[in-house]
Amino acid sequence: MALDKGKFKNSTIDRRKVVIGTAWSVPLIAAAVATPAHAVSPDPVVVTPDLGPDVSHWKGDHHYGSHDTNLSQRAYDFPITVKDANGNPIVGATVTVTASGTNRDGDVLGVYVFPAPDNGGPENSPHPVATTVTGADGKAMFAISTQNLSSGERPSYATLTTTVTYNGNTTVSVVNVTLTDSD
Repeated sequence: MALDKGKFKNSTIDRRKVVIGTAWSVPLIAAAVATPAHAVSPDPVVVTPDLGPDVSHWKGDHHYGSHDTNLSQRAYDFPITVKDANGNPIVGATVTVTASGTNRDGDVLGVYVFPAPDNGGPENSPHPVATTVTGADGKAMFAISTQNLSSGERPSYATLTTTVTYNGNTTVSVVNVTLTDSD
C-alpha cells in the first residue's frame, strides 16, 4: 500500500529544537537532585533496647504473657525508644517490629504490642508483626514470645527488624537473636 506523501508533514527533527529542549531540562534535573528527601525533617534515631544488636541469652518457651508471675517463662519486654538527632524523644512515630527466624517450622518468635498474651507461643499462634505509635516519652513498648525449642531445634536464629516512620522518613534497625536453650 503506497502512502500519499502530500498528507503527511516532514518528520525530520530540527536539531536546534532538540538542543533548546535539552538546555531547559538540565536545570530542572539539577534542582531536583540538589534537594535531598531528608532536608524537610531529620531522620529519627532509633535507640534499641540495652540488649544491643545481638541477643544470645533468650530462651525458648517464654510465651506465657507479659504479666505472668513465672519469670522463667514470661514473654520478653522489647521497648523501642525513638529520638531525634538532638536526643529528644519523638512523639507519634510509627514503629513496626517484624520477627523472622529459622528452625524446623520457622516461627521462632512472636511479636506483640505490650502486653503479650498467654497464647501457647509462636508455634501455636504465629504473630510475626506488630505496630504501634511512640508515646510522650518517645517509647513504643513491644513484647516478644519465644517458641518452645526441642533439642533438634537448638540453636535457633531469628531477627527482629524495627522500622520507624516519622514525617515521611523511615529508619530500619535489626537485632539478631540466638536461642540456645529451652525452659
